[in-house]
Amino acid sequence: MADKRITTHGRRRVRSPHVVAALVTHGVAPFELAVVCEVFGLKRPEIMDPWPYEVVVVSPDGPRVRTNQSFALDGVRSLAALDRADTIIVPAWSGPTTRPPEPMLVALRRAHRRGARMMSVCTGAFALGHAGLLDGRRATTHWMHADELAHVFPEVDVDPDVLYVDEGQILTSAGTAAGIDLCLHVCRLDHGVKFANAVARR
Repeated sequence: MADKRITTHGRRRVRSPHVVAALVTHGVAPFELAVVCEVFGLKRPEIMDPWPYEVVVVSPDGPRVRTNQSFALDGVRSLAALDRADTIIVPAWSGPTTRPPEPMLVALRRAHRRGARMMSVCTGAFALGHAGLLDGRRATTHWMHADELAHVFPEVDVDPDVLYVDEGQILTSAGTAAGIDLCLHVCRLDHGVKFANAVARR
């Protein structure tokens, strides 16, 4: 059973709506993207009204992004949308050994410098690693890729035995189901235990 040790740095001051940007490229995994959309993007007025989050899907690859299944996503926004994002989440990365396009890395670094919260689900940690955002930090990813993450980014303290790691501004999760746990953890940080539990029950 995975060890659920985490490092938590307390609740954040959250403005409403809090803009959550899911940053994707061609080959995005629909399940991991859906985790972000389900937890943060589905409005539940019976829990909180107005809903405190707004989800946007962003990509450097244009307004139509191919998934790793037999369909594509339309209406995807450009990287410019990251400039107003409070939280940026990279779902499972299309290829752990593939370096993201430079404009995406530049946008991630810029968002980090201005204080945006950065998150990854599953192999999305590799994208954060390529941006240099995990150096000197503890992080995790899917257990199948943990050794590879440690090899590619030797400055990262990779922990393969946890569901997620909270390093304050930067948070990473293990596999897809662990991504749900991380998103609910963020809900708890932002709006308290009662809110997070209600979202989890739904």
